[in-house]
Amino acid sequence: MDEMMRVLRPGGMIIIFETMGTGYETPNPPEFLKPYYDELVQEYGFSHKWIRTDYQFDNTLQAEQLTRFFFSDELADRVASRKLVQLPECAGVWWLQL
Repeated sequence: MDEMMRVLRPGGMIIIFETMGTGYETPNPPEFLKPYYDELVQEYGFSHKWIRTDYQFDNTLQAEQLTRFFFSDELADRVASRKLVQLPECAGVWWLQL
């Protein structure tokens, strides 16, 4: 954070994108990231919101294979059993302008 603040020009903006949960339609961030997210807002003064950034696949086989490769067997099994071609994803966006 110190380095970002050091190199940011006056009037510049820092934008941070982080996961808020893959496979969920509303935010469900990993527990280990919650303190970091809180610190961005409370200690550094970032504004924030969450957005949907769903994955769209060509077919269910592609959805299962890519989900298994990038995420987990558990999530891929859920994609396969529900025959999903769209995998919900939530992302957090934090920004700070100096």
